[in-house]
Amino acid sequence: MTTLAQRKGSSQLKKITALLCAAAMIALSGCSYSGSSYNVMHEYDFSEMELVQLQPPQEGDTIAIFDTTMGEIRTVLYPQYAPYTVKGFMDKAESGYYNGMEIFGIIDDIYFLSGYTVDEKGNYLGRESDDELIANECNVNLWPFKGALLSFSEKAGYSDARFFICNEEEITEDAINELKASAAERENEAERENLLDLFGKFEEIGGVFGAAGTYTVFGQTYEGLDVIEAICATPVDKDNRPVNEIIINSVTITEYTENEDTTNEAQ
Repeated sequence: MTTLAQRKGSSQLKKITALLCAAAMIALSGCSYSGSSYNVMHEYDFSEMELVQLQPPQEGDTIAIFDTTMGEIRTVLYPQYAPYTVKGFMDKAESGYYNGMEIFGIIDDIYFLSGYTVDEKGNYLGRESDDELIANECNVNLWPFKGALLSFSEKAGYSDARFFICNEEEITEDAINELKASAAERENEAERENLLDLFGKFEEIGGVFGAAGTYTVFGQTYEGLDVIEAICATPVDKDNRPVNEIIINSVTITEYTENEDTTNEAQ
């Protein structure tokens, strides 16, 4: 039986989810984001949340190195939280699928998109058939902070070979304060403190609120945030394509070693 306290908690969580979604509406390849049907944040247990992206990569962690014509981006991957998404991405990368691929979309200095195939009509697709779709693997521990690597398809609830990397979008102080006020209403102390910490980190680090719970986060940039910023600042045409071609020369899958000259810029 659902208790009054449980119903109240569920109502507050739905309010937080709605606020989080409303804080930043985004558009990917012309498809408007809407969390009303496919956002899974209402299923999250915030009392158990651990913001793993804020931790530096560890020796032996799987990483992806994006060598682009504008510089290198190094991203730690999270197979423990998004196993099918990570495997699909790694398989594509190791096959050379992404080598020589264009960055085909840059949206309002917020994120950039790649990982496509082009059909006979010139449409950018990330699969040859729907059999290749991967169900989203959203997780309470992974969020679309600045530098986050997310999977994408135009089919809600699924992804394909396409991906986007977050820069950040402007969130008003009023929106942040409203989120924090809703979090403060939570009766569970662990949930309350974790949500306040989450919203504080978004305010501090930046990111793309509107993607939370709707697209799978499966990696986090630990070196190359400046490259992401430069790519996202590139002028685009009316179709959001870079005016000057930007190429992903290669995506290399390897293991992190502590002797790399890197810092965790997400902290």
